[in-house]
Amino acid sequence: MSYEFITLKKDDRVLTISLNRPPTNPLNGVFGQELFKAFSEAEQMEDITVVIITSALEKAFIAGADIKEMAAQDAAEAEQFSKLLQGANNILNRMKKIVIAAINGHALGGGCELALACDYRLMTSGKALIGLPEAGLGIIPGAGGTQRLPRLVGLSKALDILLRGRTMSPQEALAIGLVDKLIEPENFQAEVMQFAQELAAGAGKALGYIKAAVYEGIDFPLEQALAVERKYSAENSKTHDAKEGLTAFVEKRRPEFKNE
Repeated sequence: MSYEFITLKKDDRVLTISLNRPPTNPLNGVFGQELFKAFSEAEQMEDITVVIITSALEKAFIAGADIKEMAAQDAAEAEQFSKLLQGANNILNRMKKIVIAAINGHALGGGCELALACDYRLMTSGKALIGLPEAGLGIIPGAGGTQRLPRLVGLSKALDILLRGRTMSPQEALAIGLVDKLIEPENFQAEVMQFAQELAAGAGKALGYIKAAVYEGIDFPLEQALAVERKYSAENSKTHDAKEGLTAFVEKRRPEFKNE
């Protein structure tokens, strides 16, 4: 599939999705549609274990929405735009692959919301900002921010960020758990890829089922959540990698996982 603002590149079991809508990757309807299609395409790639989402631009991951387009939307159009971006981000949660947000610049508004939908958030140290400044514009986050941020950093911290429209430095984001790791800019791409390849070397099916069990069960009562875990445990037991991992342990050798 061809894209105007996105490129996809495979490196063994790692897929890198690079965003390139200068100057700051502003989100509009066309770009949102491309994100939805690219994430859907990635979800269907059976030979991929890890997906990296990053920016091809120097200073911005995604620095927010296309404000001129948003200002011209009526209520119905605004709701459809929100639904589009929520749908794209939901694919990241749903896909049985590990998704890394490689935040190499400002991640504001919709950019922060996209990062929140990923499983890992790795960010460059330095002057880039991350956060949800929508309240300062008289609007609210519409791509999942009001729901995913409290689940990640806790209700009190999330409300303060949301209500004051706060943006923060990478160091502050790390301190509250909004990002998982800071990396020096000159080492960023290499360290992100090394981390992705380490994950991709594991049992891809098991990783996918673990992720599915966590996201599907987290909001259920415990007994119902444990049933989700049993379901995915049983599914995973049918895979080549489950049998290979157990056999390798008994035979005291390194397992050779095939993501099958």
